[in-house]
This record gives sequence, structure tokens and C-alpha cells, in this order.
Amino acid sequence: MLLAAIGLSPPLADAHALGPGVQAGATLTQDYFRDLQGGRHRGGAGPGNLFLGTTVDGRAWGGSRADRLRLRVLGTFGGSISSQAGDLQGLDNVEAYNTLKVYSAWYQHRFGGAGISTRLGLQDYNALFNTLEAASLFLNSSFGIPATTAQSHVSQYPTTTVGAVLRWRSPRGAYALAGVYDGRPGDPDNPGGTHIHFDPGHGLFYAGETGFRGGRNGRWKAAVGGWYQTSDYPGPAGEPRNRDHSVYLIAQAPLDSGRGPAWNGFLQLGSARRTTNVIGRYLGIGVTATGLARGRPDDVFGLALARAYTTRAWRRVTPDAAGAETVCEVTWQFVLGDYLTLQPDIQYLVDPGATHRLDNAWLAGVRAQFHW
Repeated sequence: MLLAAIGLSPPLADAHALGPGVQAGATLTQDYFRDLQGGRHRGGAGPGNLFLGTTVDGRAWGGSRADRLRLRVLGTFGGSISSQAGDLQGLDNVEAYNTLKVYSAWYQHRFGGAGISTRLGLQDYNALFNTLEAASLFLNSSFGIPATTAQSHVSQYPTTTVGAVLRWRSPRGAYALAGVYDGRPGDPDNPGGTHIHFDPGHGLFYAGETGFRGGRNGRWKAAVGGWYQTSDYPGPAGEPRNRDHSVYLIAQAPLDSGRGPAWNGFLQLGSARRTTNVIGRYLGIGVTATGLARGRPDDVFGLALARAYTTRAWRRVTPDAAGAETVCEVTWQFVLGDYLTLQPDIQYLVDPGATHRLDNAWLAGVRAQFHW
């Protein structure tokens, strides 16, 4: 059972200036994974996506940088590796149904030197909330957005919705976020394309987070947050529900002395309402190292573990249910010039799909990513 083949969307490489206040960029990602042993059945698949986008600030119309507009278009393609493995968390964070859609279209305003800004429009919750740069190296979806949140009707890859976010950041690194989104992204009956419509049954998705970020290059971060959702949805046994909530803690920190390779560690903890969800608790932990190989200062190695604990409510109605699905991931990203990266990846799944019906699975893959 795959909860959601979702994950952290790749960053837009807004590095190409087209004029004063106008930038454009593109990111093409192509993966190939193969189930080598265990899981549902052996086989391979190559999911991928393409992001095209532009950012325009106020200088383009004679204003200031305080006003900013962004438009991003997403195209997804390729097959499903999770259908081979039968996993729960989404082992490839670009895998999605094949579609072409507007992914984000928002306006942002910064209020002088007060550290306050607002963002309004079609946007990804995970672009601002519940995110760690150290964890974003990994390809499993849970390291991008923890499974306790991914299982909800949150505005996330590949389908986003309209929202409003208020941000505050102090000069010393403290920050706070508050947001509200439509409670049902897209059209569940027609997932392809861009659909924005409101219905009383959709409800709302409220989000909040506060924390601190600092240190050299912002390598320190610690935050607590949570969300509350009022949309209608079925519970583990198919019963109607209309309330859901979750809390989380995330942190990352440097583990090196400042000499040699740059080591970073991260931690993700999440807890969701256990009477209405498949996953009640989540643990993610990992380390990354930049510059391990001599002469390769930008390459990044990573080792991480994600464990999604199922709820008693789900286990009661699921034959051969396991208490958790566990993923161990080893990856190494090679930077090949200014535009291309290659990233071999190995994942080991314990109790895929959080059931005892499938053997533990070994999967190997590689990601090629082109930035412009």
C-alpha cells in the first residue's frame, strides 16, 4: 500500500537573469530504480519530472525587491517503482501520476525592515514548513515531508492548492510561520492538470511553525510545528472523519570541527491523530558529508533511516499488518559541473507496506538532474 508517492520538489535554479528583476530557471530530473530482491515483485521503473519557472520582483515594473511574483509549471512522466516494491512511504520523491500543471503561482510582499512577509496564491506547504536542507539530499519521500504529514490532505507535490502564509524572522535567527490552505488540493476525481475549486467539504488546513536558524551558512536549525485540518475524509476502516491534526519536531546541526569534510546530522519526529490515520508516529534520522573525496569538494554522501509507525486503528482492519515500515537509505550525489548531478542510491525496506505479506526489499537506483 502506497500512501503517497510524494516528496520534496527540486529547487528552481533561478540563476539566469532575463532583465532587471526577472529570472528564469529549469530543473529536469530523471530517475531509474530497480527492485533487486523482495517487495511485491522484481522490476524497474524510471519516474521523472520537469520544472520550468520564472521569478519577477518589483524592479521589473519600477518598484522594489519587496514585491515578488513566482510562476512554476510541472510536468511529470515515467513509471512507478513503488508499484514494484509495495512500499508505504514513497521511495522515490519525484514519482507521480503523469501530468502537466501549474505547480505554483504566488505573490509575496516584504514589509520593510520588520522581518515580516506574506505569501498569497498557489503554493507548496513543504516549501516553507517542515523542511530541512540536510534531509533534502535523500530520495525517499519521508525525508522531504515526514509521513505523518504526507498522509494528510496537505498542499504538496505533485498537487498544490491556494494558501496564505505570514512569516516573521528576527535578525538573530528566530522565526515563526503561520499559514492557512484550502483543505483539498486539486480535484480528487481528476488528478491531472490544474484544478482550483472550493467546496464546504474541503475544509481548511491550518499550519504553524516556530524555531531558530543560525550558525555559519545556516547549518543550525531547530523547529516545532503542527497542523490542523477540517476536510472530510475516510478513516482507516472507511468511516467518515472531518478532523485531523499532527505535531512535529525537526532539527539539523553540524557535526564537524570546521576542518575537512562538512558533516551534518538531522532529526525528524512526528505524531498524528491515531484514531483517524494509517501512520501515527514517525522517526527520521540521518547524516550527510560534503567533500569526503579529495578533489571533490561539492559531492555529498548521505546515510539515513525513516521509520513510519502504523496506528492500532489501521492494524485492526488490515490483515498481516506490521507495526511499522522502516527504510534505510545510502546515497552519494556527484556534482558534474554547473548544471548536472548524478546520484546513485540504495534503499533497504523492512516490512514494505507495513505488512508481513511482503519480504524485505533491496532497491538500487540513480538520479540524473539537470539545472539551468
